[in-house]
Amino acid sequence: MNTNRISYSTIVDAKSGDSEAMTTILIHFAPYIRRYSKRTFFDEYGNRCEYVDNEIRQRIEVKLMMGIVYKYDLNKLPLGETLDFDIL
Repeated sequence: MNTNRISYSTIVDAKSGDSEAMTTILIHFAPYIRRYSKRTFFDEYGNRCEYVDNEIRQRIEVKLMMGIVYKYDLNKLPLGETLDFDIL
């Protein structure tokens, strides 16, 4: 299994309301979210500056969380993913 991917069980846990699993997903996507929530401005000397707009960052995070909770279909297993159950 690719170690850079979020496990299916983590997504299932996040969908069922586990806040720790949701935090894991948000941390995983944090660099991506920061990249797309940057704004560019020019200071008084004409220098180009970038900063992370927290409102946009929060909107992207909420959109991701809502997508997991309401739109992710648990009946469709992603390609190449397997379910590993611990059988006692």
